[in-house]
Amino acid sequence: MVSDFDGTITKTDTLSKFLEDYADDRWLDIENDWRNGDIGSKECLVKQFAMVPNLTPELIEKFLSEIEIDEGFIPFVMKAKKSGIPVVILSDGLDYFINKILERYHIDFVNVITNHAYFDERRRFIIEFPNDSKHCTINAGTCKCKVVKHLKKLYKKVLYAGDGASDFCVSKEPDIVYAKAGLSEYCRNHHIKYKDYTTYYDILQSLFN
Repeated sequence: MVSDFDGTITKTDTLSKFLEDYADDRWLDIENDWRNGDIGSKECLVKQFAMVPNLTPELIEKFLSEIEIDEGFIPFVMKAKKSGIPVVILSDGLDYFINKILERYHIDFVNVITNHAYFDERRRFIIEFPNDSKHCTINAGTCKCKVVKHLKKLYKKVLYAGDGASDFCVSKEPDIVYAKAGLSEYCRNHHIKYKDYTTYYDILQSLFN
């Protein structure tokens, strides 16, 4: 099972909420450039986080302490673990955010593939892209298509859950797509087969009942 993170596992888009709360309002102009396809998410992330004044580990910790996840996700991953089904979080977000949220919920057995971020010795926030691809048509920080295509070589069936724009390109690759919000609309408009879901309880019921 492969899952997007922001807005899929979390109840809100974590990065967008953080930027909304703390960044200069010009981050929205950069967001629009990304959504319009004028820039890739690599350039988008770096530019947006440069617009957060006084960005510190403490500021991020305070923000993340209030982020909630889908109530169905923990029952789902526990059932998947018991059933021997690997769960991969595949995100074009930041591991600095994702790992801290997972730690708070005591989830330490899920593989996370995403962009890498850290504070260096001068407390500068550095973002790196170890999962990008020169072949990525949308210049994403994490090329989800590359990762899912690789997983399809390892497993008989790959399932994917997502909700938004970062899931559009990859939605044609999995064997089964669980979609909500913007992703379900995209799949409908592009004639991609998908299953509707509202929370991870729906996916849990779909797979195990």
